[in-house]
Amino acid sequence: MATASISKPLPSASASTSASALRSEGKRISRIVFIALLLDILSFTIILPLLPRSLEAYKAREGADSSTLLGWTLQHVTQLRELILANAGARASRFLQQGARADLVLLGGLLGSVYSLLQCIVAPIIGRASDRFGRRPTLMLCMAGNIVWTVLWVFSGSFESFLAARIIAGLSEGNVQLSTTIIADVTDPQTRSHGMALVGIAFAVGFTIGPSIGAFFSRMNIEAQATTTFGYAPFAVAAIFSLALLLTESLYLYFKLPETKNFNSQRNITSASTDSMVAALDSGNEDPLQSQPQPQPGARLMQERQKTKSILRQLNYVHFAYLFFFSGMEYTLTFLTHDRFNFSNAQQGKLLGFIGITSTLLQGGYVRRVKGKSAHRDKSLVAQGMAGCTLGLLSITLCCIKADAKDVSRPSWWLWAGALGFSVASATVVNCLNSMVSLVGADNGSTGRRLGDFRSAGQIGRALGPMFSCTLYWLAGASTCYMVGAVAVAAITLAFVSVIPASTVMHSSGLKKSQ
Repeated sequence: MATASISKPLPSASASTSASALRSEGKRISRIVFIALLLDILSFTIILPLLPRSLEAYKAREGADSSTLLGWTLQHVTQLRELILANAGARASRFLQQGARADLVLLGGLLGSVYSLLQCIVAPIIGRASDRFGRRPTLMLCMAGNIVWTVLWVFSGSFESFLAARIIAGLSEGNVQLSTTIIADVTDPQTRSHGMALVGIAFAVGFTIGPSIGAFFSRMNIEAQATTTFGYAPFAVAAIFSLALLLTESLYLYFKLPETKNFNSQRNITSASTDSMVAALDSGNEDPLQSQPQPQPGARLMQERQKTKSILRQLNYVHFAYLFFFSGMEYTLTFLTHDRFNFSNAQQGKLLGFIGITSTLLQGGYVRRVKGKSAHRDKSLVAQGMAGCTLGLLSITLCCIKADAKDVSRPSWWLWAGALGFSVASATVVNCLNSMVSLVGADNGSTGRRLGDFRSAGQIGRALGPMFSCTLYWLAGASTCYMVGAVAVAAITLAFVSVIPASTVMHSSGLKKSQ
């Protein structure tokens, strides 16, 4: 006769098999997201090197006519530049004194700010829609919007139609946000940062290769084939290739990407059943399925929710403040190399390529290999990235001071040291902050909302930062601009380290908290 002791079930085998299957499926979905996001970012970055020359082409077509939107806008941008010159006097940068060319750069900056402001508005909506209707349908809707704006870009014969295309782009670009949400769905707290690093790698590779693709297709001109019904945009061939990438991405997602909204619910059920069965067996209960956790007192649950909201609010503030300065300083870097060191397009590409390649290597070779508990690991990597950004900005400040003192037109190695600091920041800060946000209140089914609000806060910084930094650069000079940025990022780093708790894993149920 069998003894009672051997009649007890052994839950670990089936539970571990289920957890292993979920983790394997999560890795598969993460790979799908990475490939789709890489296609998306390649499509997005194709336009970046073409934007200044596109604006020049539109200006040649209609800029002299003040009755057009472009002519009216350039008229007011010129007035803004002249106002800045009047206030800056001899301190004004040589770039700002170039007249009409600087006006186009200012206009490009305004277009970028409009795009970021639209992203700020739509990001929370996309996040909440993905929580309510699912990640997959929301992402496919965003893809439809991306296809619409790219088609409109192909046939943007006027600046008005091009602006309308960019507005649609700003309202429909949710791929990055939803990619981070999906990765948060299919990874556990221990592997979350590794999954988020895939987003950073896709960004780094896309921003390294995409502009080169745009420059390659810019040599092909089909504007002469425009009809009276349809006018082509400047560099329409590049727009057509971008459209082809988006169509490929859409088909790939449609056939490959499953819905992941409830993926973590399966993981939590498996984990909870395993924990309760093990606890019941340890206590001698013959029927572990009858062992139920005791409800948490309401007061403690409210306290946990308030703490969760407080941490999320603090992370949103950090994201806004950091991107306000980082994106602004990053935006002025090409002004510095052109204005002070007379960089050619090839030299600009080499500098930006260096940042992209080193960022990719750091994410693949360092960020994804760092060990430790997820929340502690994320906080450490964010702090390292912010410190790298601070040192990078200080290096560029020294480069500017040395160049001004010796009146030389060639940059010192401090410029490349600064670029390396930017690479460290790009490889760590935003991705690990995304991971931290996804871990806060991870059980309440609001991952899309939390990441949407977080992205919205960052997009406000991206919209306002370049305007602030460019104004400071033009009024006070490059060395002062980058010194202010270094001090500001250092202060944000200290605030982040001292205010944000070491563990941000707050479960909304209030039943447990990772230490």
